[in-house]
Amino acid sequence: MKNLLLTLLTLLIFPLNVFGTTFTGGVTKVGQSHSNQVIDAQTKKGIEFAKITIPQKKFSTYTDANGNFELEKIQINQPTMLNVEKEGYRPFSLTINNNESLNNPMKIEIVKSEAMDIALESEILHLGDNNYSMNSANANDFRIKAIGPYYSKDFIMTDNSKKFTNYLVIGSLVGIDTKLANKMGQNKMRSAYSTPAEVYFNGQMIGKLQINGDGMRVKIPNSLIKPNSKNQITIKTGYNMSRNDRIDYDDIEILNLSILTE
Repeated sequence: MKNLLLTLLTLLIFPLNVFGTTFTGGVTKVGQSHSNQVIDAQTKKGIEFAKITIPQKKFSTYTDANGNFELEKIQINQPTMLNVEKEGYRPFSLTINNNESLNNPMKIEIVKSEAMDIALESEILHLGDNNYSMNSANANDFRIKAIGPYYSKDFIMTDNSKKFTNYLVIGSLVGIDTKLANKMGQNKMRSAYSTPAEVYFNGQMIGKLQINGDGMRVKIPNSLIKPNSKNQITIKTGYNMSRNDRIDYDDIEILNLSILTE
């Protein structure tokens, strides 16, 4: 445990390169309640007709007039993503770790979207080559085919964006098979660890994704932003470090990608 804490501190303190940072996950805005409920983060009032989905289980429902919703008795045996969508609000997702967490009442706060927010993807993305061990993180819950080892998206950022701090926000990430993720109990790999997933902005690496988690933020350096022009985000999955005969890509799934300006 002492060595793991030292490793985490080292990863958080030292940059990977001039624009690089290592991410170790985020904190979800979820609290305990007497019933499942989605509320406005500012007013604390229930939000009607928010869509709740568990994509990996093909489950969906909506909140009632008070923001309450019910979950079926869904059985899960490893981390599974839950998604909340509501027009006018920033996308929100969280990873449910076990049946006990899934069946305990939860209160979820979501935040109203801002004019400069950019929604990149709201569906699950599966990166990799569809070739993975059952010891891989979340292998039993993958439900869609991989689109390939990387994802890219072009979008426009205004000149005003350079006056603020901008982030790529990853709602939820599962499937990472790095050695650090293994030390944290997120996969059962014994030796075939993968390299971290990499995040690029306009061709420059700005971060590495070492573990699975929710609410991950990768800061976008303002010096790389092309105002009032096309910009590009690319996420590349890692690869198996023990293979030398061919490239064996790590299979990962991502839910909710957006650019947020603060």
